[in-house]
Amino acid sequence: MGSVANDIAAASERDPANLLWHRIPVRRLEAEAIRDSILAVSGRLNPAAGGPPIPIHLTSFHDARGRPDRSGPLDGDGRRSVYGAVRRNFMPSMLVSFDFPTPFSTMGRRNRTNVPGQSLVLRNDPFVHQQAREWATRLLQSTAGTSDDGRIQRLFESAFARKPATDEVESCRESLADLRKLHGTGNEVDVWSDFCHALFNTNEFIFLP
Repeated sequence: MGSVANDIAAASERDPANLLWHRIPVRRLEAEAIRDSILAVSGRLNPAAGGPPIPIHLTSFHDARGRPDRSGPLDGDGRRSVYGAVRRNFMPSMLVSFDFPTPFSTMGRRNRTNVPGQSLVLRNDPFVHQQAREWATRLLQSTAGTSDDGRIQRLFESAFARKPATDEVESCRESLADLRKLHGTGNEVDVWSDFCHALFNTNEFIFLP
């Protein structure tokens, strides 16, 4: 049931195409699950069930015929993606990048792509930046007086459901040192926001091993 075989060399030699299922294929989360996971770890996920759909957040790129009169909140009020309104000419760009089905026709099976645009969305989308800052702010408030190592462990447990390895902790310390040089002393929210943003951009966050 794991993505890594006990004996990788032997398994790869006997079953290079994984036809015998010696390991489970690595799978990317669906678009809605990625967005909901970001909300969950940032602490903004609203678990309430039911209610009216949340209007889509409009940007300057949403300039098509029938543009709604008002824009919804950037984070969709924290609601799960299933409660987001779907308008054919005003699709949420982040979800579309991760193969969210277009509402033009029925689709029996979703596409599952791995393209550069997905990495660019995780790096640049305002929603991802906003939630990284929410996550960092909540971390600093809940871990006052905690060491960097303690905070790193807290973030790894939230994002990956595991503790960081020794070499990962060391790498994270180096990253935090570089970020403090970049932002200057006293800007811990900026430092940890960038660090949280980096965790959102890891393969482990959006792929199931």
